[in-house]
Amino acid sequence: MLKMLAASAAGVVCLAGCASTIGLPHSSPSGFADAGSQAAGVRAHVALLYGEHTYVLAKLAVAAAAGRKDEYRSYAGLLAANSDDLAAIFSRAAGESLGNQIGQALELGDGYYVDYLVAAVTNQNDAADAATNNLNTKYVPQLAQLMSSSLNISASSATRMFSEEVVGTNQFLSVAAKGLAGAYGDVRAAYKTATATGAALGEAIVWKFHDKYPGEAADSASRVRTQLDALLQEHAYLTSMATDAAANAGPSAEFPAAASYLDESTPDLSSVIGTVFGVDVGNRALTIWLDQNRSFVAYASASDDASRRDALDGLNQRSTPALTALLNSLHVSADVAAVTEEEIGVIDDQRAKSYDVLAAEDRQSAVLLVSLGDLMMGTLAG
Repeated sequence: MLKMLAASAAGVVCLAGCASTIGLPHSSPSGFADAGSQAAGVRAHVALLYGEHTYVLAKLAVAAAAGRKDEYRSYAGLLAANSDDLAAIFSRAAGESLGNQIGQALELGDGYYVDYLVAAVTNQNDAADAATNNLNTKYVPQLAQLMSSSLNISASSATRMFSEEVVGTNQFLSVAAKGLAGAYGDVRAAYKTATATGAALGEAIVWKFHDKYPGEAADSASRVRTQLDALLQEHAYLTSMATDAAANAGPSAEFPAAASYLDESTPDLSSVIGTVFGVDVGNRALTIWLDQNRSFVAYASASDDASRRDALDGLNQRSTPALTALLNSLHVSADVAAVTEEEIGVIDDQRAKSYDVLAAEDRQSAVLLVSLGDLMMGTLAG
């Protein structure tokens, strides 16, 4: 059933251009003007898609382990969209033929990852070994050959990158298939590997097709933009995993683990912000996002209207205005309330089990949060 759901999943959710409710910045941070170049955009975009792939597989594992077929189907659709979006980047850079071939290789890999997940959930060790073998002997060589022949990446480097992806992904899938409580550390490690792989591929695309993508993909501005965007995307997906656990798992081991890793990831995000804008700004961001974390989790776990209202008050009257004020102090104008509202909508979908729209809303929430980072870096100037 799980394999059939993944195979039949369809529908692409656009990652770019989905943040129309976000306002435009007044100015760019000094020294980071090149973060908005097309080259930097390609680097960040590929890194985000590779990172998203990790968290979508983690969410599939949660749904599979809990037997929530409709939730699984929703995220299987997002997995297909993620691969389509990656293939589209290569189509635009190198032509439709290469993009289609890379899309087929990514789809092949996703099928084997699903095989591995199904085997892990159902305790079929032989099937898990077969899926791992297929990933290493079919998926990795095929994708590595395509990348090395079309980009300035050696076959050995490409093979190493995709082999590391397989090791990290299978590691967290094997644990998450029994419940995600013990897998969050592995998921975060796999995400870090995935975003680094995506950034390297994005740089290679720009290097090979520099006439199409002006700017620098490997300078400090591009690197900081990619790092900030990746941490914001991870924060969004960890938030929705924590709220999903709060809304659906109750007092099980998954909920405290999810909430703990959400809070533990927040200093990483605020540290990058502090690096760009100063320690004081980073510390303010840390305080705001930790407060927001608590309010989102409280809203998801609330069992009565009064508790939900208290959580919403914390979001709408405290953390959202505080984040708006912080951005204003950086000369950035953004509709932070729209970002908060989108995450509240995700929680409502989780509570109502509105799985037909859940994955798309989850992705939109991540897109909007990433847009705040791009605004802070001055990359969405009009």
